[in-house]
Amino acid sequence: MDANASKPARSSFRLRCVALMAGAAVALLSVYAEAGDVVHVVAKGQVLVQIAKRYRTTVDAIRAANGLRPGQLLKPGQELVIPEKGKEAEAAKKAAAQRAAKESKKADAKESGAAGKGKKKGDPKPAKPEPLVMKPKRPGFVKLVRGSERLETQLLTKHGRLVPSALTGLGKMMRHGPSGSKTAIDPRLATLLGMVSDHFGGRTIHITSGFRPYSPTQYTKHSNHNLGRAIDFSIEGVPNTMLRDFCRTFRNAGVGYYPNSTFVHLDVRTTKAFWIDYSRPGEAPRYDSPVAQASADESTADVDQAPSGATPAPAGVGKETTPTPPAQGGGSGDTHPPPSQVVDPSTGNSSTQDPTPRNSPKAGQN
Repeated sequence: MDANASKPARSSFRLRCVALMAGAAVALLSVYAEAGDVVHVVAKGQVLVQIAKRYRTTVDAIRAANGLRPGQLLKPGQELVIPEKGKEAEAAKKAAAQRAAKESKKADAKESGAAGKGKKKGDPKPAKPEPLVMKPKRPGFVKLVRGSERLETQLLTKHGRLVPSALTGLGKMMRHGPSGSKTAIDPRLATLLGMVSDHFGGRTIHITSGFRPYSPTQYTKHSNHNLGRAIDFSIEGVPNTMLRDFCRTFRNAGVGYYPNSTFVHLDVRTTKAFWIDYSRPGEAPRYDSPVAQASADESTADVDQAPSGATPAPAGVGKETTPTPPAQGGGSGDTHPPPSQVVDPSTGNSSTQDPTPRNSPKAGQN
């Protein structure tokens, strides 16, 4: 190749390099122009007098901008803010903020390092919160608490079949608190209670109210509580909203949600129902809709929330009793449902659950 032919190419390359360097210089100058201040890195042996002369400023201005004491020695690599003439005070504020940020980072790093040193190899890690929905350690076993009374019993076998002998203890825990009277607990309600316990890992169930004899003063005249087919309860550590949503997956069950009280209502019936009652304990019901009012099984005013062990049973009570049938009329059309049956394990416990999604309630339900 002719040497003269390559000269234009070299010249063009040099021009491009010069243009790039010029562009970088302009960009750098614009950065400094925007910042208003120059940052000088101290070289070995440099003193403030030399640096001040170089930037045509004063030693006092540099000291004020960087928080330096008179006589303080400079260190190689130390960064100094050189204030723009006429803006020394502004530069001093900016430099102080930068120093504070650096000190904060150093303190955080030191604290983090100290925390790391404090830990020894093999120290247990912080325990993770236990999930609310989990497999129980002992499937079928339930832990029940009502006031000062406690009961741990096996409600379901490993195949999900009800243990009939457990109904006696459950009936005692669900007896009417003030009078001590009790009735046979519906087998399907007991089965559902066991399923709820297993779903939430066997957590402790707190019983608020179980069987209640019929009273002419009760707000709902068709309560399943009068027939041993309903329970008001909560589960330790589980939000009532989560308990409510799981109970709503059951077929042929009534679920009541009481946002201003402490429990969720669950009953067994031949239809599926859900209602919300905004009343507080002792108040008349305040349902969210007419449909809810027709489906509701109780009001908070009907609930005896005193612990079952708080009032001793009067003499002669505590035996099995047949509840007085509630008056006909009014309600959901489910006044006298026939006795429900034990869940058939051959079809699986899932057969008692509703295939309808929980987030798709019927019209008029929330």
